[in-house]
Amino acid sequence: MKLYNLQVLRGISALLVCCFHFRQHLNINGYLIGDFLFKKGSIGVPIFFILSGFIMVYTTKKYNFSSPSWGNIKDFLTKRFIRIIPLYYITTFAWIILGGGIAYYLSGTPFERLWHSLIFFPQKNEFPVLYLGWSLNYEMFFYFIFAFSFFLKKFRYFFIILFFILALIIGRVYIPESAFLQMVSDPINLYFLLGILFGLYIQKIKMDPKYIKIFLFGAIILFLFYLSSYFPENETLSTYIIVAAFVLSFLLLDTLLAYKPHKFFIYLGDISFSLYLTHPFVEVFLKKIKIDDWLSVPYFIFTIGMVILVASTSYEIIEKRLTQILKSRI
Repeated sequence: MKLYNLQVLRGISALLVCCFHFRQHLNINGYLIGDFLFKKGSIGVPIFFILSGFIMVYTTKKYNFSSPSWGNIKDFLTKRFIRIIPLYYITTFAWIILGGGIAYYLSGTPFERLWHSLIFFPQKNEFPVLYLGWSLNYEMFFYFIFAFSFFLKKFRYFFIILFFILALIIGRVYIPESAFLQMVSDPINLYFLLGILFGLYIQKIKMDPKYIKIFLFGAIILFLFYLSSYFPENETLSTYIIVAAFVLSFLLLDTLLAYKPHKFFIYLGDISFSLYLTHPFVEVFLKKIKIDDWLSVPYFIFTIGMVILVASTSYEIIEKRLTQILKSRI
């Protein structure tokens, strides 16, 4: 089954993060339009986490868990590394060169920061070199926990859910000082668990098509209300429910309606990882341009267009080709 609408949601998530970072262009003459629309655009990252949990369940259903697990683990992690590491390393070093050169990172604290970035290990009070890598630290840790769960075979999902819930509880009681333990016990990991639950039970959902459309409409309205400044900014149970409903509505379009959206929106999903990692470069180059306030909205639209163009170029020339080469050789 092709998950076209899941791809669309990936594209939406990446664009939300971009709009979050570019929102200042819409804050005009004291009118904080950008903040009103996209101050919570970073919610695109938790949406990615839900989709990651879902996809991990979906793509590993074909594995034979009655046999020794090392082969499954190797296959699983190899595919994840091929998907994440090449483009992330390339954009990280491109960011270093843009910011002043590799020599700065060859010793001392800068080298430590670079090393932590490359092994996806968080540092206290420090973002990775390419700051967006903070979310990849969470992703890679989740992948390792997911891979380890293969040893437990039919109890693997029970282990993953129990692990993150216990980590969350312990982290609330004994506040950890290390950046790694703070990451492990972060409530944001619950979004991965939502994705796992969707992956396990979505095929069991039966719903009349007309009700799916009503659910989709309601979920989108609720999500747009969440994005607005009228909704509380703190992470609450209602936030998890709204985001989960929004993601679920798109997944139901795939599993129950088999609805195929326009290929442009599917393509946005295809390039979403490139879009996520390359949009800071567009921001750096375009922020040098000074514009009048009356051009702010057209400029914002132009910026998003440039982000899509750069991401498409990165995807076609680097990401897709590297993935194909590595898959064929490993």
